[in-house]
This record gives sequence, C-alpha cells and structure tokens, in this order.
Amino acid sequence: MPNSSDESKTTLDGSRTMSGKPSGFRSLVGYRAVTWREAYAEIELRLEGQHMNSLGIPHGGVYMTLLDAAFGHAVTWCPVPGNVRTCVTVSLNTSFLASARSGSLKAIGRLDGIEGRIATASGEVRDETGRLLAVGQASFLYAPGSERIEGVARKG
Repeated sequence: MPNSSDESKTTLDGSRTMSGKPSGFRSLVGYRAVTWREAYAEIELRLEGQHMNSLGIPHGGVYMTLLDAAFGHAVTWCPVPGNVRTCVTVSLNTSFLASARSGSLKAIGRLDGIEGRIATASGEVRDETGRLLAVGQASFLYAPGSERIEGVARKG
C-alpha cells in the first residue's frame, strides 16, 4: 500500500471525480484533486472570501469538506479503465488544531483498511507552509462491488 512518501504519484487535472460525473458541490466549494493513487489522495483549495467565517478564518466545514473529499478519493481509487468505485460517508471525525488566514490548503487522505463493504481512512489538512491545521478519520460504505479494487463498470 503506497504512503505519502511514495514518489510515484498520479497527478490529476483536478476535474476527475470518483464516479466520473460532474460534482456541483466540488464546483461550488472550489477544491480540486491533485494526486490520486491506490490508497492515497491529495485535495487542494485556494482560500477565498466565501470560505471564511465571521472571524476571518476558514469555516470548520471547509476543513471537513476537504478531508471528506480526500478520504473518499483514497478509498475509491480504481486501476481499471472504465470502472469506478463509489461509496458514501458513514462517519467523519475532525479535530481542529490551527487556522489559516490566506493561501492554499491541502488535505491528504489515506486508506487505512477495508472490512467487507466498510472502508476506513485518516489524514490531515495542512496550509501551504506544511503547518498542520486539522486531522480526521472517517468510515465509508461502498456500493456493492466497489469494495473490490477493480470496481464496477461505469454506468452511462
């Protein structure tokens, strides 16, 4: 299972989604996938005014959204062209450690394990200097067949 020090990264154009379908929420928030490989993903977001709360720092939901996206990508990577793996979040726990005021955020997600149709993931959000801002863990329920790395044929 690759880890964050693995040099063989798959870099994305940011528009690819787990299901291969457009995501209105991804467009609304403005995040993009920059690395996606087996058991690992990185999601980036350039902070803008709409991401901030009344204190001038990113809303906690921004960190949670980035973690959820990174974890979801990490657990649904599929090496088979034309196939996909899909899932839904069952639980997401986040600890907020520090705040950014500007710049970019990066969420890193790592697949921890799969048992039946349940996957677990963990990771963190960092600012552009590498400072740790939040950590989290999550569980996901795979759609039938998506628990297998080869996934299922993409519909439509």
